Amino acid sequence: MSKFKAIFDQHEEIKPVEVKQSKNRGKRSNPDYEQVSAYIRKNTYKDVKIALLQQAENQDFSDLVEELLVKWLSNQ
Repeated sequence: MSKFKAIFDQHEEIKPVEVKQSKNRGKRSNPDYEQVSAYIRKNTYKDVKIALLQQAENQDFSDLVEELLVKWLSNQ
């Protein structure tokens, strides 16, 4: 008898668990968003990250960029 038989027998008794997908999708998988890139100075990016971390609200970098671009467009 194999010393691993008990382990294999236990494995056969385990039933798969159904995984429910979250309705909250990230920006990466959301078709309303597109990833873009831009060159900004390292110090500017570092200072913005620090300021965002110090805010009470949890605004991320991409949300800030979106907000600033929408404001810029409304002034055009």
